[in-house]
Amino acid sequence: MKTSKPNRNLCQFPFSDGRSCRMPRSQTHDYLCVFHADRERRLLEQQCPDAALAEDLLGSAGELRTSTDINTFLSRLTKHAIAGRIHPQLFGPLVYSVSLLLQTLPDVRDDITVALGFDEWKAEIRRLYSSRKNHKPASPSPSSTTPLPRAQG
Repeated sequence: MKTSKPNRNLCQFPFSDGRSCRMPRSQTHDYLCVFHADRERRLLEQQCPDAALAEDLLGSAGELRTSTDINTFLSRLTKHAIAGRIHPQLFGPLVYSVSLLLQTLPDVRDDITVALGFDEWKAEIRRLYSSRKNHKPASPSPSSTTPLPRAQG
């Protein structure tokens, strides 16, 4: 059986049946064509959510201390998952983690009221809500709003 060396000027993306893509290699990627390089980039972006996505999910405070915070987080999380910015395998564990946080909210309130008093709890809630008035949601990066390519097959 004769084996040929791969042509360095062609895309090296391997298909499941052993063939390689025959498109010309991208000038901006070491071994993939423009299509497969873009697909690889999008998959990597999905696996590593960026800081703008995290800030949009968590808000400016970066904390989930009220039921409204958690509800907002779940709404934003669902929106990003539907848009394809959060990998489906990551979505389930995040929702489960937030459901655990939701169960701890009465304990958080009790801790603050026992340690500092009910007035301090009210002041903390006011502080959290007033910080939202000044917060502008992060605008998604242009690459994160582009839909993923559909799988062929």
